[in-house]
Formats: sequence, structure tokens, C-alpha cells
Amino acid sequence: MTCHLRLARGRGLQRMGLALGKITHLLAEMQTSINAAGMRSFDGDVDRFAIFSLIVRESLQRSSRDKAISTHSLAISLSRSFETVRRHVIALTEQGLCVRGRGGVMVRPEVLEQPDVAELMRLSHDSFVRFVEALARSGELPSQRPPARPYDRHVGIAAAVDVMLATADSNRAVHRNWLDLVLFSTVLAANLQRRGDAGVPVGPDHAVRPGVLSRVLNLPETTVRRRLKLLIAGGGPLVRVRDGYLVSRGWLERPEAAETQERTYAHIRLIVANAAAQGFPIDDPASVYLDGRPSVVSLV
Repeated sequence: MTCHLRLARGRGLQRMGLALGKITHLLAEMQTSINAAGMRSFDGDVDRFAIFSLIVRESLQRSSRDKAISTHSLAISLSRSFETVRRHVIALTEQGLCVRGRGGVMVRPEVLEQPDVAELMRLSHDSFVRFVEALARSGELPSQRPPARPYDRHVGIAAAVDVMLATADSNRAVHRNWLDLVLFSTVLAANLQRRGDAGVPVGPDHAVRPGVLSRVLNLPETTVRRRLKLLIAGGGPLVRVRDGYLVSRGWLERPEAAETQERTYAHIRLIVANAAAQGFPIDDPASVYLDGRPSVVSLV
């Protein structure tokens, strides 16, 4: 089954401006919801959260006889050093979240049923559904035929992980550190949330303070402030104003930033198309919420 999903490659983004387009806003909301929950679950360790998420995805998607993924494959998929991934894999196995299997590491089904892990996976799933529902409601998705196969929630969980990792991969040249990307997307979500009215340009009144980012992402404020300083240095993606931090409009208007966003949206189109091919009802996304439409993280 082939789904030709046109996420307004030019239409919607030209209408609102590529930097602050509707898809950018919705993606930042989704990232912030999942990152906030994941950072709480993993004590602010974004690397471990990302590695665990990919292991979960592979454990859900692979055949029953081949659910393990090697540390080497994890490192390649995440563009991280083997030793860094190996260290986190060891920690995850020591925590009992993962186990060694034939040829690698995997998550056992019973771990996915643990209350904290199950809650994180369900929130990730519903955040992806909210993302697709909002795209459809905004006219960014075409109508589709009913899915050809029954829907399995694992498809939505895998798609949520794929969106997060694809965004990180697209931004690798800009944000080599995962935490920097998390902070950037959270600042963007905060700026847009504080703006409220989509017709109002983002300005100094919509800045977010480090303390808010620290609280939402379960990070020490000293760590947040240190990384933010790096993100404003040398004409970086953020700017410092009196009341906090803003995403730099000048940086967003650079050709390389536009190219990065185009790559991200291309990945998203493929991920949504693949989910639809596996039974995700993009003609009626709200019908597959597990716990209902999740509220956006308050950044005000």
C-alpha cells in the first residue's frame, strides 16, 4: 500500500513562514511532551532515554525470534560512539529495563507493562496521535481510505520514536548534542505557547526562563544555563533577552535552517505514510487514542 502524504511542503509553510509554520509548532509540542516525560523517567539523561526508546521500538517491531538489537547497530542508528552506547546499555540492563538476547539487547514484554514504562509509552503514542490529528485538522493531510488492516498500538509507539529520532538525525549538523536539540525544541514550544495568537510575531514578551526549562525537563538549572550559553554563542539558534530565551529568527531564516526543516518534514511524511500502511487511521486519528488527547506541557 502506498500513501502519498503531502504535508504542505510549500503551501502551509509559505503561508505562515517556514520558521514558525504550523508543522514546526506541532512538532515542537510533540517533542516537548515526549521529552518532558522521558527526562522525568530517566532522571534528565536524554542519551539513555533515546537509547532505551530505540531498543523498545526494535523489540516491538521485530519478529518474536529476533527482537534483540546489537550495541553496534544502536550506535550506528543513533550516530553515537560504540562506547557511549555500550555504557548506557550496561546501565539499562543493570536497572532491569533491558536484557541480553541472542545477538544484542531487548526489552522483555513484562517490562513494557511496568506502570512507569507503560505510562511513558502510552503518552508517546498519544502524543503522536495528537500530532497527526492536528495536521489532519489543519488540512495538512489528504483524506485517506480506511486502513486495510487492524490497528496495533505498537505502530503508533514505533512512529513516535521514529519522529523523535528522525528529527535528531535531521538536526545532527546543527545540534550535535541531543540535549541541545531538546532545549532548542522546548524553547521553541515555549515561545509559541506564550505567544498564543498565531498572528502575533514571537517577541521578547514570549521568552522562557531557564528555571522553566529546568523544571519541565528535570535538569539542574546550572546545566540548563550552561547549555543555553553555548546555544546563543556565535550567532547560534537562540538569543538572550531580558526575560529569558527566544529562538533566533535570524538563525531560522538561514538557508541551512530551512534545509534542515525540509529534511525533517520529508522524514515525517515517510513515517506517517508507513504508519498508515500498517493500519494507522489517518482519516480518523482520534479513534486510536489510548488515554485520550494529552494536554500540552505548560511552559507559561
